[in-house]
Amino acid sequence: MSRPMVVLIEDNAPNLELVRYLLTAHGFECVPATDGPAALKTVRQRRPDIVLCDLQMPGMDGFEVLRALRALPHMTGVPVIEVTAYAMVGDRERILGAGFDGYIAKPLDPGRFVGQVAGFLGLPVPPRVPPEGGGSAA
Repeated sequence: MSRPMVVLIEDNAPNLELVRYLLTAHGFECVPATDGPAALKTVRQRRPDIVLCDLQMPGMDGFEVLRALRALPHMTGVPVIEVTAYAMVGDRERILGAGFDGYIAKPLDPGRFVGQVAGFLGLPVPPRVPPEGGGSAA
């Protein structure tokens, strides 16, 4: 089975690196994009299994990215999940009402995050993958 491909749209470098690390450590292929236009370029070339999208980004916010993704025929059925610091009363409902398939609030819980992403794909939580060239000596 191939590794699930995640397009991660995040303009905050530390957040991007944390999510990328967590996903790749558990066997996901993570393709980062720091803004909406870069993400759209990626998904026009390859169909991801899931898209994780920040809400507040310069130029093109998460709602605009969602509309553009939904307009691409080959993206039909691909879950688009909002990963955002917007966690006030009503934010979750507003985000889901806009058409996102799911919502993960920041700050992320590293112990739960990969399981949340796997759950949106209907997959079990994948085990941690040893780093390349790593492993223990016998």
